[in-house]
Amino acid sequence: MTKKAAYRILIAFSILFSPGLHLLAAQEVYFNGKTIRIIAGFPGGGGVDTEARMLARFLPLQIPGNPTIIVQNMPGAGGTVASNWFEQFAKPDGLTLHYTSTTSINQQAMGVKEAKHDLRFWPVIGSVRRGTSVALIRKKSLDRLTSSGEPLKVGVRSGDESWNAIFLWGAEFLKWNVRWVQGYPGGGEILLAFERNETDIYPTATLPTLRKLVAEGFSPFVQQGMLTAAGSFQRRSEFPEVPVFEDLAKEQRPAGIAWQAYTIWAGSDSIGRPLHAPPKTPADILRVLRDAFARMKEGAEFKAELKKVSGDDAQILLADEADPILRQLVVVSPAIQDFINGLMKKYLNR
Repeated sequence: MTKKAAYRILIAFSILFSPGLHLLAAQEVYFNGKTIRIIAGFPGGGGVDTEARMLARFLPLQIPGNPTIIVQNMPGAGGTVASNWFEQFAKPDGLTLHYTSTTSINQQAMGVKEAKHDLRFWPVIGSVRRGTSVALIRKKSLDRLTSSGEPLKVGVRSGDESWNAIFLWGAEFLKWNVRWVQGYPGGGEILLAFERNETDIYPTATLPTLRKLVAEGFSPFVQQGMLTAAGSFQRRSEFPEVPVFEDLAKEQRPAGIAWQAYTIWAGSDSIGRPLHAPPKTPADILRVLRDAFARMKEGAEFKAELKKVSGDDAQILLADEADPILRQLVVVSPAIQDFINGLMKKYLNR
């Protein structure tokens, strides 16, 4: 036997009888030369697409075998087309992932009939999370919030934005004097309407915009807050003096189904934008992807890119951090759905 042959046999026995080496070799073989698709349910150029492409750039560097990752845009119905496709057709082989938005969570919470997905069975690999929304108002308009007269106008796309829970529950339980102006295409148009004095209240999570508007004299008066694993809402560190809804409500804060419904709706941004594997993905493949996501999080170049793409307040949640929050948002009873839909019909005619 030659020295080369003996060396090969030694390596083979080392892999065979060393679980760590055996697992590493198996992972490298499995993903080597493969292409992973990340499905993004929105058009190119938006936040979901941009962050998905950031993950596609950095995540494969941490996966054994260094597979290629591409982003496939599948826009339609606010992400519903992509989520429904993923539920029905994605194979549980680790080669098709889905980068979602809070829309999928809200649709499940509201029982939207077009949404044919169930996030309870979608394993989380990790999530990109930004700060939650803070609402601003002109100082001279603040007294109108709790008085009669001309209602304060809130600009919305369709009214199912997660921050809109503040104003729906405010109208219902605190008798806030607000009405909704619906149909804006996106956040840019809502901001422009606020700056033009066409609307009176503007919520946003974007920190540079918040800082700019505060510097111009607009007043932050309520914030969405970050839902914790314990079920409470935590104020943003940049706005520690601005109350969350439950601080304002105090003894008027609803309980039971009404508060569970609020927690689900207002808390949906707290999970961020999760990267999911399909249902029934084997545990060993899921572990590889989650470990890779955790390693990616620590890279200096990735941290710099995350700040550039998602903002200074962006942070990464690992699976064990994101999953307890997600569980609070997607286990929804018919009673909760009925309550949410009742408010939508009452105030938004939906």
